[in-house]
Amino acid sequence: MKNKILFGWMIMITMVSMAQSSKIDVLYNEKSIGKDIKSHKAIIAQEYIFPKRIHEIYLDTISGNITLKLRKLSKNGKVLDISGEVLVFDLINKQVKWDKKVEFTTNNIYQYGNIITQNIGNKLICLNNETGEKIWDIKNDLYYVDPIKKIGVGYKYKGFAGNLHTLEGVNLISGNSLWEKELNREYGWNKTIQLNDSTILIAASGLHTVNIKNGSGWDFNLVTGQKDYKETIAKNVAGITIGILTGTYITSSGPNVVREIISNIIIDSSEIYIASKESISKINKVNGKIIWSNQLPEDLTSKSSIFIKDSLLYLINNGFAYWGDKKIDYGIPFINGLNLKTGEQIFYKTISEKKDPICDFKTYNDTLLISYKNRLTKYSLKDGSELFSKTFDQEEYGDLKFFTGNHIYLKTRENNFTQLTKLDSTKYYIQTSKRKTLILDYDFNIINQIDFDELYYNYATIDKNKLLAKDIQTIILDKNNQEIANLDLSYTSTIVGTTLYNFKGNSLFVVNLKELFKTKPNP
Repeated sequence: MKNKILFGWMIMITMVSMAQSSKIDVLYNEKSIGKDIKSHKAIIAQEYIFPKRIHEIYLDTISGNITLKLRKLSKNGKVLDISGEVLVFDLINKQVKWDKKVEFTTNNIYQYGNIITQNIGNKLICLNNETGEKIWDIKNDLYYVDPIKKIGVGYKYKGFAGNLHTLEGVNLISGNSLWEKELNREYGWNKTIQLNDSTILIAASGLHTVNIKNGSGWDFNLVTGQKDYKETIAKNVAGITIGILTGTYITSSGPNVVREIISNIIIDSSEIYIASKESISKINKVNGKIIWSNQLPEDLTSKSSIFIKDSLLYLINNGFAYWGDKKIDYGIPFINGLNLKTGEQIFYKTISEKKDPICDFKTYNDTLLISYKNRLTKYSLKDGSELFSKTFDQEEYGDLKFFTGNHIYLKTRENNFTQLTKLDSTKYYIQTSKRKTLILDYDFNIINQIDFDELYYNYATIDKNKLLAKDIQTIILDKNNQEIANLDLSYTSTIVGTTLYNFKGNSLFVVNLKELFKTKPNP
C-alpha cells in the first residue's frame, strides 16, 4: 500500500528531448521519487530516460560522464538479449557523447576509472572515453587494472598457442608493454588483493606478489585445482565462462579442470595464511618464504575457509568446488585446528562421511555452528567434537542457506529499525530457500519465523546515515536508526559523496541528498 501511495504523488515537472550527435534519444525530467519525513517535502531526482532497459552503469568521477549498458529483455521477459548498446552520457550537458552496438558475449566493453576497453576476439582495444574511437589495440586479456596509475595486468596472447601463462603489464595510455612474467594459472585466477600503492597479491595456482610497474615479486606455488576430473566431465556440459568482480576477471581454466580448491587469504602485518589442495601454510609477507606448512589429506580437500580465534588457526573444509561456474560436490567436510604460531595440529575432525557440503558457518563463544542443507550442527572449538545436531524438514522450511548478517534490519512495532541479529543476541538467525528467517534458541528449536519480505538490506552508508533497501524502496535512517526519508529506488545505486545514482527500467535517477542530511527535526 505504501508503494501505491508513493506513486500517487509522483509528479512530472519538465520533460524535454535532448538533441544528440548520436542517434540515441534521451528524455529528461525532474521527478518526485520520495519524501523527507521530517520536513514533509518531496525529494526530487533528475531522471534520464533511455530507449532501452539499463543493465549496468559506471560513473567516471573525473570527467563526470556516466557509461551505461543498454539491453532489452527477450520476448518472454526472462533473459537478456545478447546484443545492445554501450554509451557514454555527459550528465552536465545532458547529451550522449558516443554509443556503440555491442554483442555482450563476444565483444563486451569495460571501464576502469576513465579508461574504457573493449575485448574483440583476442584483441584488447582501448577507446577514447570522449569519442569512442580506438586509441590502440594489443593482444592481451586484462585481469586487473589500476585506474589511477593507468596500468593493466593480463595474460598475453601468443599466436596459435592462445592465451597461456605469460602475464604482462600494460601502459593503458599507450598500450605499450611494461614487463612480462610467467605466472601459471592452470587452475584459474582466484583473487587479487592490493597490498600497497604498487604491489598486488595474486591467488592463481598459489600466491604471487607483483609490482605492477616492473613485474617483480615473489612466488609461492600451490595446487589449487584438479585436472581431468572424469566424474565432473560425465555430469556436466563442457564450457568456459568469464566473469568480472571489482575490476578483476575470474576465469575457469578449461572444461576438465576443477578449480577453487583454495581458502580465503588472511593477511596481517607480517604474515599470510592460506590453504590449498595439499596444505595449509603460514608464509612471510615480505619474501614469500614458508614459516610453517602442514599437510592436508588432498583426497578430501575442497574449497575451504580459514579464520583466527584466540591462538588457533581454524580450517573448515566445505566439501564443494567449482567446475567452470558450476558448484559441484567435491571432497569431504572436515575441521582442522592448528597452533597459530607453530602450525602444530591441535585437532583434526571429519564431520561428514558423505558428500554433504557445508552451506555456512558461524562462531558463537567457544562453539562452531555449521549449516548443511537440512541440518544444523554445533561443534566445540576446543577439539572439534560434535556437541549436538538437529535436522529440519526441507518440505516445510526449504534448504538452510546462510546465517543472517548484521546488514539485515527489521522494522519493529514501535516503527524503529534494528539489526535483526541484535533483537536477541542469545538466538541464532538463519535464512532458508523458502525466503524465511528462522529464529532459533540455543538448542536449535524454532521460536519464530520472519518472512524475507519483512526485512531490509543495509546497502550503503552516507555520513553515518544508513540506506536500507526493501523491494523497490529505500529507507534512509539517521545515526540513531530513525527513519528520515523514503525513496522509490532499489539497492542498484552508485553513491559518490552525497549524490545517489540509481537505475530502474529505462530510467537513470540522480538524487542529491545533501540537504536531506542537514534537515533538523521539527520542534
